[in-house]
Amino acid sequence: MRIFLVGFMGAGKSFLGKIWGEVFSIPFYDLDKLIEDEERITVENIFATFGEDYFREREAVVLRNTDRFESCIIACGGGTPCYFDNMNWMNKNGITVFLNESEINIFNHLKNDKKIRPLIIEQDEKTLKQFITNKLQERNPFYNECRLVLTGDQLNRDGFVVIQKYINE
Repeated sequence: MRIFLVGFMGAGKSFLGKIWGEVFSIPFYDLDKLIEDEERITVENIFATFGEDYFREREAVVLRNTDRFESCIIACGGGTPCYFDNMNWMNKNGITVFLNESEINIFNHLKNDKKIRPLIIEQDEKTLKQFITNKLQERNPFYNECRLVLTGDQLNRDGFVVIQKYINE
């Protein structure tokens, strides 16, 4: 059981992934952290030094290397499903779960968390809102290819119940 958590930055993938990993008693991995460990540099510095194209290439390689993990939860970056046929690969190699958080909640999560997110680091609130709207329109077709979509009240500690039910069907 390999579970890939997909959704926009600030949707709660890492936060909920850690909790659900404990509930399922399986390891939790953050794809960005796996990339940082392999590259020995932060994602922010990868973007600044080598650019987004390089990061996306490394992301695809590290994502595919997660096939070495039998049972785990993996929080993917917000853009992961949108490049190099990653969404198709995840659907073939695990259960994909879209954490479909509302735009306003994403904005509220991100507005005070910009320093560690390379794509939004210099944006004011107006620009950030527009960025979120534009990127969601661009990325939602990929996110909606997930096998399971969680929204609203399911995006909490108890959302694992929906995942467990899906797994058992």
